[in-house]
Amino acid sequence: MSDAFARRIEPLGPGVKLFALPRGEQLRRCLLWTVGVSLSFLFVFVLCDSITASRSFRFRLDFAFEHRLPFVPALTLVYSSLYAMFGVVAFALNNNREIDAFGCLLVLLSFVAGIGFLIVPAELTFVIPADKGRLATAFEWADQCNLTYNLLPSLHVAYAVACAETVRQKQLRAAAWLHGWALAIAVSAWLTYQHHLVDLVAGYLVALVLCAIWYRSKPTS
Repeated sequence: MSDAFARRIEPLGPGVKLFALPRGEQLRRCLLWTVGVSLSFLFVFVLCDSITASRSFRFRLDFAFEHRLPFVPALTLVYSSLYAMFGVVAFALNNNREIDAFGCLLVLLSFVAGIGFLIVPAELTFVIPADKGRLATAFEWADQCNLTYNLLPSLHVAYAVACAETVRQKQLRAAAWLHGWALAIAVSAWLTYQHHLVDLVAGYLVALVLCAIWYRSKPTS
C-alpha cells in the first residue's frame, strides 16, 4: 500500500502538541472531506429512510423499561455537539494522509450503517411530549434531521466513537475524554427519545469493530 493511501494515524512525538489549527492545504482538505462526508451521509440516510418508509413491516427495538425514562429535551445540545467533535478531531490530525484516513472512515461508516438500516428496518416507539422546553427550536431541528427511521445502528453514536478511536491513535488520554463525550452523546440520544438502547449499543460496536479493522492497516513501501 502506498503512503498516500495508508490508513495509519501516527502517535504524537515528544513535545508535539495534540491540537493545532489546520492551515493551507490541510484546511482545504478538511473542507473537501466535510462536503464529501455530508453528501455520503445524506445519500445513505435519505435513501434508507425512504425505503424503510415504503415497507409494510418494521421492527420494534424497545425494552419496556425505556418508556419510563424521563424526557430531557435540553440534552439536545449534547446530542448536537457531535458536530463540534468533528472539529476537535480535525485539529488533531497532522497531515493530509491522516485527514484522508479519517474522512474515508466516516464515509465507510455511513454505508455500513446504511446496510444495517436496510437489514433491520425499525421504527421508534417513543412518544415525544408536546412540551419540549426552552430549547424547542433546537430540539425540533435535530429531530427533523434524524428523519423517521434509520435507527440501528445509531449513526450519531457511531460517528462519535469513530472520532474518539481516531484520536486514540494519537493519544490515549485525549481519547478517554472523547469516549466520555461519545457516551454523553449516546445518553442524550436516549433521553431525547431519538434512539432506543439497542440502537446505541449497536452504534458503539459497529464503530469499534470498523475502526479496529480500518486503522490496523500499516503503510508499506
